[in-house]
Amino acid sequence: MWIMITQILDYLKNLPVYFYTSLGIMALIAILSVIAGNKVKKMDVRQTPSKFMTIFISAVESYNTMIKGYIGKHWTFVAPVTLTLAAYVFLSNISGAFALDSPTKYTSITFSISITSFIIVQLTGLISQSWRHFLGLFKPFWPMFPLNVMSEFTPIISMSLRLFGNIASGSVFLFLIYKFGGWLSIFIAPAFHMVFDIGFGLIQAVVVVLLTVIFASNKVSESDFAK
Repeated sequence: MWIMITQILDYLKNLPVYFYTSLGIMALIAILSVIAGNKVKKMDVRQTPSKFMTIFISAVESYNTMIKGYIGKHWTFVAPVTLTLAAYVFLSNISGAFALDSPTKYTSITFSISITSFIIVQLTGLISQSWRHFLGLFKPFWPMFPLNVMSEFTPIISMSLRLFGNIASGSVFLFLIYKFGGWLSIFIAPAFHMVFDIGFGLIQAVVVVLLTVIFASNKVSESDFAK
């Protein structure tokens, strides 16, 4: 028993830093979600909400409306999972600005994100069309099956490499600034952190979510949009 515990502790001790950063980001999202949910539940409909809660509720409502337009009546499944995915990708991307090891500059994390996106897309198709979801692999005629299967998996590779490339390139650029900029890097680096970490981080989070939602919308039955 003690040997097993020692092996587990040694394994945890040797895990890469970005793994712990990733766990911390997921814990932060979970905590903030619980806090926000409790605040919404405790709101009195007879009272005017605070400015922060008004902005928060309006933002979530706008996001839900956008998802409804793409997904139809099954938006209640897609909206929360994609919003959580967006929050994770964005916080991972900007973590470098807080002297943390950004998880999304490693392919193991970006592939995990793209696989999550793939699962969301496939589950959306199953929820919408049940077993008929898989019939799409044989359209427009059955010899297309191998190519259709490949087309389902290629977005995983392209999405993960796109996210990895954008974040990793920014990290390399900032590393070069700190290495060769000397004392000037103190004044130069913040502007590039804003561009590469904040700016590109937000753009990549939006791209990941939009691609996931668009791919999922292709799996939805037309009857789900009936009013």
